[in-house]
Amino acid sequence: MSELNIEYLQLVTRHQAAICGYIRSIAPGVTADDVLQETNIVLWEKAGEFEPGTNFKAYAFRIAHFKTLEALRAQKRDHWLQFDSDILESIARHQVEVETDQAGRQHALRQCMTELDDEQRRLIHLRYTDGQTVRQIAEDMQRSEGALQQLYFRLRNALRQCIERKLIEEGGPA
Repeated sequence: MSELNIEYLQLVTRHQAAICGYIRSIAPGVTADDVLQETNIVLWEKAGEFEPGTNFKAYAFRIAHFKTLEALRAQKRDHWLQFDSDILESIARHQVEVETDQAGRQHALRQCMTELDDEQRRLIHLRYTDGQTVRQIAEDMQRSEGALQQLYFRLRNALRQCIERKLIEEGGPA
């Protein structure tokens, strides 16, 4: 298996939950797992068509969108569910906008994290990646819990402001 195929397989695997959630959000009446499997088949068949470095999630969502439409048409033929395709298109557009906004916020957060000093990044990591409580961190660092809570408040506020500033600089919604 080539390195490109391994990277592509990792992208498909990493985005399974998001693709399934997208399918469920635009068509709650379909069996999302079945549509996800159909989407995965197409994703694998079209592995050579994907341009590395482009937005894989948008690419996968577009394929999931068409597979969801197929599933809805099949249900409609069987008289199980009547769904207006204009409504589905509207929901799909909205979901893509939400996903794009979240991706922009994630990118801005990564940029803002680089602006923190090592100690601030370490504190963020302990709390939000490792999932330690403020009390645990305070005990380990021999600091008061109140002082640490205040520090986390300031860090979250600074990150929020930085993210909003980055989004405005990039022309997106804050």
